[in-house]
Amino acid sequence: MYKFPDNKKFAFTIVDDTDDAYLENIQPIYDLLKKNNIYTTKTVWVYPVRDSQYSKGDSLNRPEYADFISKLKRSGYEIGLHNIGSGEFVREEIRDGLEVYKNTLLEYPKMHINHSYNPDNIYSGIKRFSFPFNFIVGKLYSQYSNFSGEIPSSKHFWGDIHKKIIKYSRNYEIDDINTTRHSTFMPYKDSQYDEYANYWFSSTFCPNQWMFNHVVNRKSIDKLESEGGICILYTHLGYYMVDGEIDKGFKEAIEYLGSKQTGWYAPASNILDFLITHKNENNIGEYIPIFSKKILEFKSLWTRVKYRYFLKIDDYHFKKSESYDHRVNSINK
Repeated sequence: MYKFPDNKKFAFTIVDDTDDAYLENIQPIYDLLKKNNIYTTKTVWVYPVRDSQYSKGDSLNRPEYADFISKLKRSGYEIGLHNIGSGEFVREEIRDGLEVYKNTLLEYPKMHINHSYNPDNIYSGIKRFSFPFNFIVGKLYSQYSNFSGEIPSSKHFWGDIHKKIIKYSRNYEIDDINTTRHSTFMPYKDSQYDEYANYWFSSTFCPNQWMFNHVVNRKSIDKLESEGGICILYTHLGYYMVDGEIDKGFKEAIEYLGSKQTGWYAPASNILDFLITHKNENNIGEYIPIFSKKILEFKSLWTRVKYRYFLKIDDYHFKKSESYDHRVNSINK
C-alpha cells in the first residue's frame, strides 16, 4: 500500500491531450476541476496546427490561450508538451519551440506525450512494442509508422533534447481505473529506449467522454479508494463540452471526487515523483523486467482491440459519431 501525502487513501489525476482544445471549450472544464480542487496535467502545442485535415485546437501562438495556460500553471496545474505542434516540424523548429514554451511558462516541460502521426515522435508506433506485439500493431495500424524523433540522421531528430529536459513519457494503456494495479514498476526506465528517453508511465485508457463514463463513476471511484490505488487517466478534455454544457457524467464524477476528502488530486508528474520515492524506499528497480513489459504490452494492445472492435467506443468510433460532428460544429459557429 502507498503512504499518500496527508494520509490520503487514493490518488486520481488526468493527463489532458490538447487535441480539439480551444480556450472557449476548455476553460469551463478547468474551472470545474479547480472548483473541486482537482489538479491535473494539461498538454499544449506551441505552434498552430499544420495538418488541419487531421487535428485542430489552440496553441501558445494565440495570446489569450497562452495567458490562460500561464494562469493555469500558476494556480497549480502542470503543463506538459504534446509535441511543439500538430504536423511536421524539423529539429530547428522543435528547439526554438521549446524556447518559446520556456519563455511563456518560465521552465521547460517535465512531461511529453507523442502526438498522433507527428514524424518527430520519440520511440513511437511499432517501436513501442517488442515481438510479437510489434508485428500485430504493424498489421492493425499500418499507417502508424515513419516516426524518427530519436533517429540522429532524421531532420525531425530531437532525441538528445528530449533526453535532457523530459523526465516522463507516456507509453502503455490500461483498461482499469486503478492504473498502478497493472504496473507496479511505474514509472520505469526501459533499456531499449535509454539513449533518448528517461522514465515511462502507463495510463488508464480513456480517450473521450464515452470512455470516461464507462471507466469513471461512483462505483469505480469507491473501488479505487478501497484498493488504495492510483489513477492516471489519459483523455481529451477538449471533447467534453457541447453547446455550452459540460458532459453530465464527467461533471458528476468530478464533483463526487471533489466531495471526497480522502483523495489526493495532484498533477501527473507529482504523482510519478511520489512513485519514484516509493520505489526507492521499497528497493524496486528502476528498469522494468522483460516479463512485466510483455504483460503490459499485451494488456495495452488488448485494450485497443477491445474498444475498437468490440465495444466500439474508442476515438475511431467517437470521431465518426453524430455527437462529435455536433460538438465540432458548435465550436466553429
